[in-house]
Amino acid sequence: MYQMINFNLALIFGSSILAGLANALAGGGTFFSFPALTAGGLSSLAANATNAVAVTPGHLLAAITYREILGRSKARLIILGVASALGAIAGAYLLTVTSEHTFAKLVPWLLLFATVSFAGGPPLQKLINKKKSITPAQAKNGVSMKSSISYFLASIYGGYFGAGQGIVLMTILTLTGVDDVQEANALKNAIATIVSLIAVIVLAFKGFILWKYGIPMIIGATIGGLFGGKLAKRMDKKTLRAIVIIIGTILTIVYFVKG
Repeated sequence: MYQMINFNLALIFGSSILAGLANALAGGGTFFSFPALTAGGLSSLAANATNAVAVTPGHLLAAITYREILGRSKARLIILGVASALGAIAGAYLLTVTSEHTFAKLVPWLLLFATVSFAGGPPLQKLINKKKSITPAQAKNGVSMKSSISYFLASIYGGYFGAGQGIVLMTILTLTGVDDVQEANALKNAIATIVSLIAVIVLAFKGFILWKYGIPMIIGATIGGLFGGKLAKRMDKKTLRAIVIIIGTILTIVYFVKG
């Protein structure tokens, strides 16, 4: 039994390093950490809640590196932050009232959505950039009632499951006139940090997070995120994205078959 527990912890810790590395380089870290948690014996619901802990350090570290750019977008960040925080609370609460059976049935569909979003996000953003028509006011502010609702809805998803959240946010940022890639990435990481932190707080308060796995995942994801930041300029992101998409596709099929 003790050896099994050690094996599970080693598996989960290793997956969190890969998750932190993937998130720092291209995204899709949940495709590594979530299945490792379920393979370690956690239910889908407990795995999803605990996984929220693993993705938070990567988002936070990335947001910190963009603090200067974020300083130029304070008004926008405050408005979007509030909308995203409310969405995260709603999403995390919705998770706490979802039965294990229902969530297990939803997992394959959530993974499918995340995989399709991850694979189709960049091409969609390029298409939007070519065809969109943004007014000067929108380009300057990037904030409107419609866009705030979009961030609110995206954050409900982020608080509930979260895989592929970064791609969804980047697409919304592109649609709402944030043309500077660095600014969009900075805002994406800041919003994702807010969503992840709030989800962790709500889920921890409700007792859904298993901290004996969550704490090692925080350490592992931080290590992976730090290494990922150093490797970002060297590694071929297209190759990594392809690997993540393949893994996401395989996992989606496996969870559909299991369901």
